[in-house]
Amino acid sequence: MNSQMRNSVVVEPCIYCSSTRPATKREHVMSRALGTFEQNWTLDCVCDECNQYFADNLELPLGRDSREALFRIDLGIKPAAGVAQMLNRRVKTSLRDPGQFDGIRVLMSTSEDGAEVVPMPIPQVGFRRQGEDWRFFTEKELMPENLQEFKDPSTVEIRIHGVGPDCDRLKQRLAAIGIEFSETHRALDQPITEQSRLTVVYDINVDETIVRAACKIAFNYAAKVLGSETVRRAGFDAARRFVRYGEAPVRLATVQQLSILVGPGAESARLHACGLGWDRGYLVALVSLFNEITYGLRLCAAEPNEYVTARHFFDPLTRTISEAAIAN
Repeated sequence: MNSQMRNSVVVEPCIYCSSTRPATKREHVMSRALGTFEQNWTLDCVCDECNQYFADNLELPLGRDSREALFRIDLGIKPAAGVAQMLNRRVKTSLRDPGQFDGIRVLMSTSEDGAEVVPMPIPQVGFRRQGEDWRFFTEKELMPENLQEFKDPSTVEIRIHGVGPDCDRLKQRLAAIGIEFSETHRALDQPITEQSRLTVVYDINVDETIVRAACKIAFNYAAKVLGSETVRRAGFDAARRFVRYGEAPVRLATVQQLSILVGPGAESARLHACGLGWDRGYLVALVSLFNEITYGLRLCAAEPNEYVTARHFFDPLTRTISEAAIAN
């Protein structure tokens, strides 16, 4: 009797969608946009479809349209030229400088030699009602729904900022949406500041997409520390569905601007920290990115000591991952 041996491969379900399609890519625990590390923590329990979804829908905004995106450039993780890749949807940049251009919107660009990041004014329209500050809208933001409160020209002062044909084009844009005004004068060839230095401020919207991107790191970290079989348990379903699909029947995530490090120089350290711990009957994962913004994800209901606690530091400058001691 002849017998024939057959090889079989067992594929574990994806920890996010339960797909059993074999993965051809590895999922990075810490998004590569936030640094690359010598130990290169990765997971083989995330399917290719989820991996690609995260790259396109979560990691891209986190890496190019967030406070973390600005840190990437400030710290040299991404070269200054990378500022041109910013999406500028969640990050709005304005000039703070005494004078007629105080508050105008700018985009960050690179200097002529490409070595520095510098603010560049963009075409825009400013509106001011009596007793209020100027509010500026870029050309893309000149939409009827954004300008309802400025429709009465008798109560609003309007100022157009632009170069060459920008002013006429913006004036026509305002007329098209029903805002007419009489031009009193033009100030030509004006420097944007008389100061030796410019002050730039950022208005940053940390929306659900950015929070989910950080919570994906938190869930990945839990899978790395606890094991993929553990995070596949039903108790983790709410957390996994929030990360993958944006579903959250109850509040699962938190975000705070704070440093979680302690000791000399802790506040100025620019590293990432991930940790697992308990909070009022729940296992929680914390992710602090660049030691500036800390995100929390409630993973599952848990009793103290039911799961291990852990804390690791990911240093994007030295490219090292280190384990921190947990106090008893």
